[in-house]
This record gives sequence, C-alpha cells and structure tokens, in this order.
Amino acid sequence: MLELENARVIGMGNDRRVYQDPQNPRRCIKVPRYPDKGSRQNQREQRYFEGLVRRGMRDWSHVPAYHGSVATPEGLGLVFDLILDGDGTTSRRLRDVCNDDPASLSGSELREQLASLYHYLDKRWLIPSDLNDRNVVVQFTPGQPPHLWLIDGISNPDFLPLATGVAWLARRKIARRYRHFLKKLLKGGQLTAADHQQLEVRLWGV
Repeated sequence: MLELENARVIGMGNDRRVYQDPQNPRRCIKVPRYPDKGSRQNQREQRYFEGLVRRGMRDWSHVPAYHGSVATPEGLGLVFDLILDGDGTTSRRLRDVCNDDPASLSGSELREQLASLYHYLDKRWLIPSDLNDRNVVVQFTPGQPPHLWLIDGISNPDFLPLATGVAWLARRKIARRYRHFLKKLLKGGQLTAADHQQLEVRLWGV
C-alpha cells in the first residue's frame, strides 16, 4: 500500500484529491475524497483507461499517460503522468492562464491547440465526460509553443456506454461536447467571437 501522508496535494476536485506521486515526482495519483461518489468516479475512469490500453492506445500527446492503479489508505489510486512546465512546476489550468497571465497565450496559439486537441480526441474516440477550462492545462516549455492537455473528465458515464466502442457514435458525442466547450470558452471570454467562428468553420465546416 502506498502511503500518502506526506505527499504533496496538487489538485482538488468535487469528488477526488490529486497527489504528486511520492515515489515518482513526474506522476500523480488520483484518490477519492469521499468513499462513495469519488470511488465510483475512479472505478469508471479505471475501466475506461484500461479499455484504452487494451485497445492499443499509445499516443498520450494531449491526455496524460495512464500507469494503472495502486492501493492507498484513501482508497484506490489511479496513476497518471503529471503535466509539468519546462521549469518543473505543475502546469496551470487554462482558466488561470487566461485570467492571470493572458499575454503568455496568444489567441492564435490557443486556437491552434484547441483544434489539435479536438482532432486528437476525434481520431482516438476519446470521449470527454466533463470538458471545461478547469480540466484543461497549458504546458509551457522553452522553445516550444504552449500545449494543451486534458487532464481530467475523460470517460463515458452513460449507463449503456455504447459509444465507447462504436466510432461514429463516439465521434458524434465528442463533437457535440467539444462544441459546447468552445461556446463556454466564448462566453467566459477565453475565446474571441472571431476565433470561435474560425474554429467552427475549421473543425465542422459551419
């Protein structure tokens, strides 16, 4: 069992707590905050990611790589890569970057990365269950453009998750949720109306 008593907490959601892995600082461990609800979320995410691994998932370029599970005093922990900036600090949420340091991410850079993230999800049938600017982080590495990562809210919570294994259903669900995400970014001021319209045309020909 992996002890987390002295591990650094790097994130807190409604249902789960995220620690930096005390044995590997480049990984993180997601554990339930509450025995019932958080555990169900972990179990659903575990099933989804283990299904991806069985399917031969190898490209973890916009979603942190999954490294299995570990027993902890707080329940089942899911182990993922921890997304870090070039200076070793934890990459910040898209919301925080746009609000606190907007000059670090230009409109064109954000537009390109949002298009790249969508194509990545669509090509691999990765269904986001909770797509928002708190679950997307921006990684800054010297000499490279900013890079978006979807770090949480990836699974299909449907009671009968048929879309998980059917390409056209998965892609339809991904497109619907991603368009809703872009509308939220527009409403929140992270996307301009012009950038939003460019993405609509680029991604869906609208």
